[in-house]
Amino acid sequence: MCPGCGVVSERVHGRYRRRLVDAAIAGAHVEIDLLVRRFRCLTAGCPRVTFAEQVVGLTSPHARFTSLADRMIEAIGLALAGRAGARLADRMGLPAPVGTRCCAGSGLYPTLRSGR
Repeated sequence: MCPGCGVVSERVHGRYRRRLVDAAIAGAHVEIDLLVRRFRCLTAGCPRVTFAEQVVGLTSPHARFTSLADRMIEAIGLALAGRAGARLADRMGLPAPVGTRCCAGSGLYPTLRSGR
C-alpha cells in the first residue's frame, strides 16, 4: 500500500537486498537478510513515485535495526550512554556504531562527523 495515497499497488518496480540487525541469540550476532520489493504508485497526483514494501512489526523505512534491537540499544544508551553502553551492546551481540542511541548524547562521540 502506497504511504503517499493509501492505494494498493501491484506494479513491481524492482527489488533490492536489505539487512537488519536483530536482537542477539545467546550472545551471537543476528542479521536478517531480506529481499524487498519496490513498487510503483500509479495514482495520478500522488507525491510518491515508488515505495518499498514493509514487514509489519519487523521493518520501518530507512531502519537498520529491528524494532526489538532498537529498543534494546535505546535502553542500554539511557542506562549507560557513551563507551560503556557501546561496550555492553557489543558484548550482547548488538553492534552500536557511533551515532546510535548508545553513543549519541553522551558527549563522548559527535553524532555528525564533518570532513572525514
